[in-house]
Amino acid sequence: MSALPPLISGAIGIIATIVISFLLLTLIASYYRFLALVKQAETTNPEEMGTTPIEILHVQLIRYLARCNRKNTAFSLGIIKINSSDFVVKIDSPIVRTLKTIIREEDTICVYDESTVAVLLEMEPEDSESVFTRIINQLSILHGLKKQDIFRVGISSYPDHGTTGQSLISTSFEGLDQTTPEHPVIQPAVERLEFEDEEDDPEEVDPTQKEKRKEHKQRMIDPLTGVLKPSAISIYMQRMMGDIRYKKKTAALFCIGLNKMDYIARFHGEQATDDVLVGVSEVLESNLRITDLIGRHEKYAFIALMETKTEFAETIGKRITTLIQKQQIPSQGKRIKVNITLGVSTYPEHGKNLHQIYEAAQKVLDYNRANDIRAYALYDPNIHARTVVKPMRNIKSTQA
Repeated sequence: MSALPPLISGAIGIIATIVISFLLLTLIASYYRFLALVKQAETTNPEEMGTTPIEILHVQLIRYLARCNRKNTAFSLGIIKINSSDFVVKIDSPIVRTLKTIIREEDTICVYDESTVAVLLEMEPEDSESVFTRIINQLSILHGLKKQDIFRVGISSYPDHGTTGQSLISTSFEGLDQTTPEHPVIQPAVERLEFEDEEDDPEEVDPTQKEKRKEHKQRMIDPLTGVLKPSAISIYMQRMMGDIRYKKKTAALFCIGLNKMDYIARFHGEQATDDVLVGVSEVLESNLRITDLIGRHEKYAFIALMETKTEFAETIGKRITTLIQKQQIPSQGKRIKVNITLGVSTYPEHGKNLHQIYEAAQKVLDYNRANDIRAYALYDPNIHARTVVKPMRNIKSTQA
């Protein structure tokens, strides 16, 4: 009987080894099956593979999401609709063969149905419409078509339109539904941040100004402070968070509010508030790393995201506060002292995605403002959880 426990222990060890080996073999087999499926989809129609077009598209999107997260790059999904019975979309059909000659070798084509093809291209969002316009123009020329509006394209971009395959597919079809003969290529607008730039006049709705506003949005840098504009910051933060999650690193987000700015405007003038904003941005850019993201936030605030160990977040918050508050910023012959309130949150401790950690940091900032607390503080759910914050529309809840 005394020999029984060692026997049982040895048997359990053998079983555990077998189970672990089986799981590893299963994972390896699944991975190679995934690669084989991707490779086969390049030359075989979905029905011949015993699957559906949407499943193939989801597999390709997973591959692109992983690759672009790893490289910290963007890509676009274009759904091309062909409104002509002369063309049938198959993986070996003339129209798809022509399309393969137009795009790059590393780009991807997926058959969606007999009149629709999906194309995945690694590129920046602002280039998507012009690139897909060139693609359909080339298709028309190479097939001798005089009427080019048989092609319609709806586009979505990662990460601007979402970080999941389903959200990107939905947005592309939304764009496709909006196309017209005059505008055959549509990429739905990305929702802007709640806190807009003062230069972006919300009353500017004249259609003749649309092109001007589009060009304005493409300029990512705030002309006053030199940091990212509110309309750009969340796009870059989503990309950075994707990279941090992929590398299994930790991060901290800082909402930095400048206090008494209305007082400065009244007694020193609007030029003084501009000088203060410039001075604070210079302090942040000089003392944070080049890899840290800094942007405008609200009218008189900044937001910063950095990859760092959780235990360092509060120390960094204290350092930022001290550096800014010891400054005397020159303005029109005067030297102005700045007082700030700073809210800090960390990933993954205070949230599993950008939306959640932004809300946590903003709750600290809003709570301290409401209680006239001029200091830095790390998010504490026991203190700050009930605070209601005004959301940033671009920083949405996404699957971690």
